[in-house]
Amino acid sequence: MRTLLLCFAVLVLSLPTAWGTTTLLLKDGGTLEGELLNPDEISRKLYHIKTSEGLEIRLDAQLVDRIQARQREALIEYNNIAPLTQNTIENHVAWARWCSEQQLADQARTHWQQVLELEPDHIDARRVLGYRQTQNGWESDQNRLENQGFVQDRGRWRTRHEADVVAFLENQRNAERDWQRTISTLYRRLPNPQAEAELRSIYDPVAFVPIRDLLLNESNPHRRLMLLGILAQMPDARALQFVAGWSIRPEESDDIRRLCIEELQRRSREMPEIRQHMIAVYRSALRSNAELPVIVLATRALGEIRGHEAVPELIEALIFTRTETIQSPTPTYTFGSGGTGMGQGGKPTTRSVDEPNQEVLSVLVRLTGVNFDYNQPAWRNWYRQSYRSPTLNLRRY
Repeated sequence: MRTLLLCFAVLVLSLPTAWGTTTLLLKDGGTLEGELLNPDEISRKLYHIKTSEGLEIRLDAQLVDRIQARQREALIEYNNIAPLTQNTIENHVAWARWCSEQQLADQARTHWQQVLELEPDHIDARRVLGYRQTQNGWESDQNRLENQGFVQDRGRWRTRHEADVVAFLENQRNAERDWQRTISTLYRRLPNPQAEAELRSIYDPVAFVPIRDLLLNESNPHRRLMLLGILAQMPDARALQFVAGWSIRPEESDDIRRLCIEELQRRSREMPEIRQHMIAVYRSALRSNAELPVIVLATRALGEIRGHEAVPELIEALIFTRTETIQSPTPTYTFGSGGTGMGQGGKPTTRSVDEPNQEVLSVLVRLTGVNFDYNQPAWRNWYRQSYRSPTLNLRRY
């Protein structure tokens, strides 16, 4: 036995720690095998390979996808030597550690399991195989996690709910990729009538992202209108909010903005539960530090769809504060051969200027049936009092 163990130790120690053959996996799908002559290059720009035929090749690093792990050579050595060793704890421990170093995970696990067969309380084997010592003996991590309600999913332990969410998101990503390919194919066929008809028939909310991305890069008005129509018919709050946001883009044409509003009105009648999602877009535009054109467009949209829910934001938008830059009137003096001169100078300063917003007032009066002109405190007081009143119904205005 001592002789066999000594032979095994010699065999293991004699195994090369850096195998002579390197396999490069190329980006074009090919492979290149040989001895890597510049293994220590830090900022790698090329691979200097010597093939088994003695041919030296210098390959640009940008053409290489990755280096294949040297598991194949290690596996050959393992299969040649491992069967010759004796079934002892020492041999299996040595092989398990060597296999781990060579990234032969399955073989390493087999040897650790063999160690437990020979010595059930072997601490290193128990630890590597995921066991913990408890009052009732050894318990595997797998049993412990399963008892806590975890499941193994994609190489990780997750709760069942988390695994369901991960599976749902993965399925959705796959569905989005499928839609991306389908929509791209149809879009390339335009203006083919059949392709346009198939695009217009898309209702699946999973197609939202591919349609949105096309719209963001589309300069043709007819196609933009078609894509907006597809989004507007989706039973999905994200798509309808996107259409609402598009309706207040100052750079868009009046005709397309008007048709966006009409589509949103139609959908809100069909699906009243989505109304709040659309209103939220316009309310957000009024609350943010938006430019005046955006505020005006959001206000008009609220007037068209009777957006009484946005009355508080409209009250705050009655006065638009803009910033203007003015030149300081401080005089400057110059001295020269021509005498003394005086001019205007000094650093420019900025100031805030409040301007009444006629568009907002008009919509406020139409939605509420009252008129406090541009007196924001009066509007706020009225809204607070009216909000407490059970008889208030802004929908009737």
